[in-house]
Amino acid sequence: MTPSTQESQQQDSNYFAALDIGSNSFHFVLARQVHQHLQILHSEKYKVKLATGLDENHKLSNEAIMRGIATLTSLCSSTSHLEHTNFRVVATHTLREAKNSVEFLSIAKQVFPFDIEVISGHEEARLIYAGVSYHSASTAQRLILDIGGGSTECIIGQQEKLHALASLPIGCVSYSKAYFSNKKISKSQFNQAITAAKLAIEAIAKRYKNLSWQEEIGTSGTIKAIYQIVNHRQHIKQPISLKQLRVIQNQLIACKNVASINIPGLKPGRNAVISAGVAIVIALMEALEIQEIDYCKHALREGVLFEQLQNVNHNDTRQRTVNSLTSRFNIDIAQLTLVKSYAENLFSQVNGTWKFTKAIYRELLITAVHLHEIGVDINSSNYHKHGEYILSQADLAGFNQEQQQALAWLVGNQRKKITACSTHQWHLLKPELLLKLLAILRLSILLSQQRISNADKLPIVTISKNEMALRFDMVWLAQRPSIDNALVNEQQQLVQHDINMSITYT
Repeated sequence: MTPSTQESQQQDSNYFAALDIGSNSFHFVLARQVHQHLQILHSEKYKVKLATGLDENHKLSNEAIMRGIATLTSLCSSTSHLEHTNFRVVATHTLREAKNSVEFLSIAKQVFPFDIEVISGHEEARLIYAGVSYHSASTAQRLILDIGGGSTECIIGQQEKLHALASLPIGCVSYSKAYFSNKKISKSQFNQAITAAKLAIEAIAKRYKNLSWQEEIGTSGTIKAIYQIVNHRQHIKQPISLKQLRVIQNQLIACKNVASINIPGLKPGRNAVISAGVAIVIALMEALEIQEIDYCKHALREGVLFEQLQNVNHNDTRQRTVNSLTSRFNIDIAQLTLVKSYAENLFSQVNGTWKFTKAIYRELLITAVHLHEIGVDINSSNYHKHGEYILSQADLAGFNQEQQQALAWLVGNQRKKITACSTHQWHLLKPELLLKLLAILRLSILLSQQRISNADKLPIVTISKNEMALRFDMVWLAQRPSIDNALVNEQQQLVQHDINMSITYT
């Protein structure tokens, strides 16, 4: 490798990028690492309006899919120099809700070479908070509000500590379709939208008001548009108040329809969704008793960038999540250490043939090992199913929806009958590889069921495509008849899922 090539690769590794595939817009941002900080170099916004193509049956229209694919295609040339590990793409509410999201993701995979992660509402909220906190430091406890096209995220936190996360199904695009679809603007339409938003906000209102806060920060397009109207021709920027919102509401009602909107400070591109946005902000301020909202230009995409920088500096979010759960559910550290040593040994023996090319597979296996006894505190006889439920419902910071689904499935199927993972939808992960991961996990747990370390007596594994040939020390196995019997049962379970396990002795 020439010095110039090395220098080029070093420069590329210093660049980080994030793409937020939102319900209304796609947001791309590029940054450079300077020492331990990020320097934003470039950002782009694409008005895709995915959510307008989501029908009442939660199916995304072909037109909306093609708009999204066209945008991703146009991004390819400007992102081709980025390392895959340094460019994270996250999708939010519309692809969370769309029943045919796999169709969009499959087409995208053909034209866009980077993985697209669909993240949960709570994960979205956490990353929004990270973006605001990193670029807008404060010691006060803050309420962060982000109104997107399909959902609204509400977060309370103080510095690095989060106290509450919520993702509400209220957004400027979805509410425009529901309450302003005729392009007319009236007081009754506003009242309906405000009332509906308040009903959704009531689910969190009491808890949030009890937590309290000293600062209110709004971010993303709706808050930005309102902030620009409020501060049109203002030399000193002022926050948004409820009184100002009511003035804007009356201005919009006076316009009577979307085509006639001409409010100073409002960009024409926001005309179609501004009425719904104003209604949602009014509902938030009244339901949560907010006095005023200041604006921050940083949001989800900057949070994604910041987390990438943290992970590069070995402050891994997923590992912190696992450590927290391990502590909270009193997991037996000695046992997980034993199972982990078996799992790592078996994984290293099979990886060459089974080809777990993505690092996430090994990480999912080790995470499942760490959390396989998470349900024991609830019920020791059915702990695997309790563990599956906990992991499918918990807020797992750092894990996207597909990774969380895989982790829950692995833990839930660590013993007894195996439920086929093909019943789930997969995009980034392959079900046939998840099944092989499960075989490793189940065998590791089975061999350590007596909770006695026998690392020097682990079986030697010979692997072909769908076959595991295990060679055991005969004396060691004869001394453990319960394991011998369990291996026979395991053979019967795995063969039903096209994995043949044979056992020989030395």
